[in-house]
Amino acid sequence: MLPGRLGTLKITTVGVLALQGDVREHLAAFRRCDAEAVPVRLAAEIESVDALALPGGESTTMGKLLRAFALEDALRSRLAEGMPTLSTCAGLILLSRTIADGRPDQLATGTLDIAVRRNGWGSQVDSFEADITVSELGDLPFRGVFIRAPRIESIGDGVDVLATLEGEPVAVRQGAHMGLTFHPEMTGDDRLHRLFLEQVDAVRESAA
Repeated sequence: MLPGRLGTLKITTVGVLALQGDVREHLAAFRRCDAEAVPVRLAAEIESVDALALPGGESTTMGKLLRAFALEDALRSRLAEGMPTLSTCAGLILLSRTIADGRPDQLATGTLDIAVRRNGWGSQVDSFEADITVSELGDLPFRGVFIRAPRIESIGDGVDVLATLEGEPVAVRQGAHMGLTFHPEMTGDDRLHRLFLEQVDAVRESAA
């Protein structure tokens, strides 16, 4: 990917779910990519954005807050309409089909046809960084930051694997949705945010 490629894209308004987690870091990354990035805390704000990022944090807490603030229905409605999403770590868990060790009432929208295990790469003390080759970013590795990261244990037929670590998927895409088990927003490397914005633009053009 060419560093200046995003400059040819249309301005996109990306919401960052701002209930808990790495909200400021995602906002900053998207703004460095020349997107309009706004925090999302209300149903009306979910309905007004072109795309949504669901950040890392604590998946059970984020799910409870979505329900407490009456956001779940608006989120599900926009997902059903095809709103593109970038989900990282806890956000990936929220969009998964199955949570192997989740609570019975834990929110999982089934947007991504994947089964995940929370903290699958270890607890907080097991956090680590690793170089990852992302298929659509060329040969320059991406430094993945794994903090209580989920593990993707299985994927459906419609899910594309964008990157692996030790033979296991850590970045996937299904239609308009990109999901990562790690934290790209904590690296200062905005290539995955740029790739997501290119994907949003492609979805927009195909719908025109």
